[in-house]
Amino acid sequence: MELTNPINISVSIIIVNYRTPSLTLACIDSIYAHTKGIDFEVIVVDNHSEDDSVERLSKDNRIILIESLRNGGFGYGNNLGMRVAHGKYFFLLNSDTLLVNNAIKEFYDYAESHEPKTLYGCYLIGDDGTYRGSFHYFPALTIGVFFRILFCKQNYTPDYTDKEVECICGADMFIPRIAIEECGGFDENIFLYGEEGELQLRMAKAGYKRMLLSSPKIIHLEGKSLEQSDEKRKIMLRSHFYVLKKYMNYPTYLLARMYYYIRK
Repeated sequence: MELTNPINISVSIIIVNYRTPSLTLACIDSIYAHTKGIDFEVIVVDNHSEDDSVERLSKDNRIILIESLRNGGFGYGNNLGMRVAHGKYFFLLNSDTLLVNNAIKEFYDYAESHEPKTLYGCYLIGDDGTYRGSFHYFPALTIGVFFRILFCKQNYTPDYTDKEVECICGADMFIPRIAIEECGGFDENIFLYGEEGELQLRMAKAGYKRMLLSSPKIIHLEGKSLEQSDEKRKIMLRSHFYVLKKYMNYPTYLLARMYYYIRK
């Protein structure tokens, strides 16, 4: 992905808004309330909300507002934001997140003093203080991996240490700009769900680590930015099959489709 803007700021924070202006404004308020000792910009991409989002967000002179002409999905919106960003790092935040401490400075300081080919997330919490899913695993792309996962349960228990994981949750991704320049942005064929995993899979193949840090504190109001529905489940499955087809050989992909059909 070609990024032509010069780097003149430490962190570009990118938030994609789709019909969640109240959540987005609360997220922005939390950024400015807690972020100290680092220069940053906040870029909000409105994904063609067609409600009062643009009217409300345009009144906030703390942000750079990008108005998309269409709703191309989460990855598409983030790609728009990254193309106009000036940061050495991109911090991709869901609109339904709230910073609790100086999380951006925590990410930045750690990234600057450790292996540069790394992207970061943190241990997310809910508004009730309990743990929210912060990492997951890549889909099984070979028969061998499929059977390993089938018989060996994957561990999703948080241990609150700084550690390498397979895939960071898309709600908070702190990414070096060079990783996007080298590996490309989000695959815009994925409208929603799984786009962060596909991106990180490409980055893993290029030698990038994915790490969770314990010091940044962020609330994820999980599910508040999108209602649960049958349509949501259809989109998730469509995205999942797209990723499988992209990376599997065709016979293995057909077996995977059969497995999901039988399991329903």
